[in-house]
Amino acid sequence: MAKKMSMMINADHSEVCRAVILEDGKVQDYIVENVSHEKVKGNIYLGVINRIEPAIEAAFVDFGGKKYGFLPFKDVLRETYVNTGEKKARVRIQDVLVHGQKILVQVAKESRDSKGPSLTNSVSLPGRFLVLMSGSQASAVSRKIEDEEERKKLKTLVADFKLPENLGLIIRTAGVGRTKTELQKDLQRLLVVWESLKSSVKDESKEPPFLIYQEADMVVRLVRDHFTTDTSEVVVDNVDSYNALKSFMKLIMPRMVNRIKLYQDTRPIFARHNVESQIESLYQRTVPLPSGGSIVFDTGEAMVSIDVNSGKTTSASQLEETALNTNLEAADEIGRQLRMRDLGGLVVIDFIDMFHKKNQTLVEKQIKKVCKADKARINISRISKFGLLEMSRQRLAPPVQEGAFIKCASCDGNGMVRSLNYTVMDVLRKISEHLAKGKVKTLRAEVSHEVTEYLLNNKSRFLLDLQEKHQFKLEFVGSIGKVWTDFKYQVTEKTAEEVAAQETKSIDSVAETKKTADAEETPKRPSRGRDSRGRRRPTQRKRYSRRSPNGRRPGPKSAPAEAASGSESPTATPSSQSSIVADTVSQIEQPKSETEKSFNKNEAVGNITPISRPVAEPPVKVVPPAPLPVEVAPKPSNSDKGFAKRVSEEPPPSGTDS
Repeated sequence: MAKKMSMMINADHSEVCRAVILEDGKVQDYIVENVSHEKVKGNIYLGVINRIEPAIEAAFVDFGGKKYGFLPFKDVLRETYVNTGEKKARVRIQDVLVHGQKILVQVAKESRDSKGPSLTNSVSLPGRFLVLMSGSQASAVSRKIEDEEERKKLKTLVADFKLPENLGLIIRTAGVGRTKTELQKDLQRLLVVWESLKSSVKDESKEPPFLIYQEADMVVRLVRDHFTTDTSEVVVDNVDSYNALKSFMKLIMPRMVNRIKLYQDTRPIFARHNVESQIESLYQRTVPLPSGGSIVFDTGEAMVSIDVNSGKTTSASQLEETALNTNLEAADEIGRQLRMRDLGGLVVIDFIDMFHKKNQTLVEKQIKKVCKADKARINISRISKFGLLEMSRQRLAPPVQEGAFIKCASCDGNGMVRSLNYTVMDVLRKISEHLAKGKVKTLRAEVSHEVTEYLLNNKSRFLLDLQEKHQFKLEFVGSIGKVWTDFKYQVTEKTAEEVAAQETKSIDSVAETKKTADAEETPKRPSRGRDSRGRRRPTQRKRYSRRSPNGRRPGPKSAPAEAASGSESPTATPSSQSSIVADTVSQIEQPKSETEKSFNKNEAVGNITPISRPVAEPPVKVVPPAPLPVEVAPKPSNSDKGFAKRVSEEPPPSGTDS
């Protein structure tokens, strides 16, 4: 059963024109043209050689575009060479081309990224059934036509066609089944265009570079290059495009004019035929498969890598069968996706590992079968021992994603951004680089809001120390929505006088710091009447006994009598007890012998309050006496009256003086 082929053109918006080729309702090819991106492929210009590069055997030609075109030496025809008068075995580009030379060029590839468009000196004019080419006298048949009988028949039809010198032709796939008259009419139209090109080149009134021939718009090219007798209809939703198509069809295929139809429904044409959902898959990285597997596309600078993932398997015995079925489904979808996405260059496919050689051969045949419908030139290799299949595809136009996407401002197209912590460290390193010059007066950093918040919350002490050390002012300006990795610096440098003053201040600061450090290392000699810490030493006091000479405990009533008798032993009055305790506390830092240290620790047990000694006397070893069998009064309080009352109530001692 023959498959139903149709075309749909969405041209209701002047900015973008889209078209799809459907096979039984499924999108097989997708063409989109953005008006904002000027298309130059196929255009013919009269240019001027601007620069010759012998190292790469190429010339750069000014053809009137934004960038110079790249013209390889192998694409320059011999009739373009200048007459040098010398014959050499090996022709060099610098010998046959000169700077400022006029040259006829055609754009073979669109410009991409930083590269300019690729040019060729061999001009080709495409028609509906034939392609007229300069620099060749032969007539050939398209390689897409593989039937040998059909190839011989076509060559016989064009064998007696008369062509001008240095012109040849190629029969396109659309020429299969056409009569000699139809081919002859197509050739006559191309020869008329060629004569106009020659007359434009000879016109001296125009100064090159300038445009000679412009390729047809996308709607006409779609019908010219893709319309076949199997196409049931061409539906377009724009009146102007509809009229242009009808005029073109009347010129090349009058019998097929009735297949051009105008879409007038209020519902969008692509939504009406369930095309929009299929187009959306072109912009996705992962494409699902009917069996549950998936295909992952990764476009890099060097190649396009495609990974085939399998679905869930129920048992190990089905592993080989599942791998084969998934790979066959992937082969069909990969061929379709390559056409729709228009991915070119080197393509590497990582199929699921298959252990049987016959299964690998089936997958190779399947992908070759699918790629036959592609108009681009494709070379396919065999599956390697690593399960990889390499293939190359001619890039007919820029990839679909290039016109629909722009480079991410955050990740710069890498798909990842630096972490906040790493970005903060990078900011601090940049600040240190500016400070290393020693002339920074004010540094203003414009960073994102997140970086500013992190610095103020986690690096505030470090930043303050940095400003104090280098004597400069640091300012952070946070911007909400700013990319983490995007930061700028505005530096105000110090004058020569300010730098000299800072250096002098730094030298003085270092000297003062050294002087302070030396002073701290030299021990100070204690002053007279003060200890090593500068505290006042307690005054010299005589030793006293807690018992009076008469063997009685001193009290408030006996104190005057003893004083009148002229006894040298001091009485233990409450005031004297308080002063003794104060003197004891004040001499904690005095050097003590081991016996004194032990005595102080057992002060409560010995019931003896240590007494300070004069500095002039040699250290005296104090031995604590044995505990007395009487109850000792508690430590005197701040109230003298209470202390005297407690002492007077105690019974008289029965022992002798100690």
